Amino acid sequence: MKLSRFAFLLLAALLVAMTAGLVLADEDTPAKGDEAKAKFSEMTGKELYRNSCKVCHMPDSDNGEYTPMSLIMDQWEEFFDGEFTEAHKEVVHPQDKTKKVTDMFDKDMLKKIKKFCVDHAADSEEPMTCG
Repeated sequence: MKLSRFAFLLLAALLVAMTAGLVLADEDTPAKGDEAKAKFSEMTGKELYRNSCKVCHMPDSDNGEYTPMSLIMDQWEEFFDGEFTEAHKEVVHPQDKTKKVTDMFDKDMLKKIKKFCVDHAADSEEPMTCG
């Protein structure tokens, strides 16, 4: 009988621990709108460009075709240092229609995209179109 009581207490303790773990895990789960941002924050500059910039800046796009090779290094620097926010303040993010592009990127993500564009600009040592 003591073994049964011990088993019951062990099971009860495990259930309490699991329930506490689920509650804590739920607190750390990002809100639905933040899931896309969390996904994007882990990407490289090239991945961010492909998934967030290129989708709106394809050939024959109303937004203009842009690849890293579209501009020279200084032009990309100027764009990201001043014009990006103004140019994209009303643009809805193509993969999360509930957010504007400017809300989807934090400073680190923009730095990654900027670095990718500058490093592969038309006058760089490794120009790239981003496929």
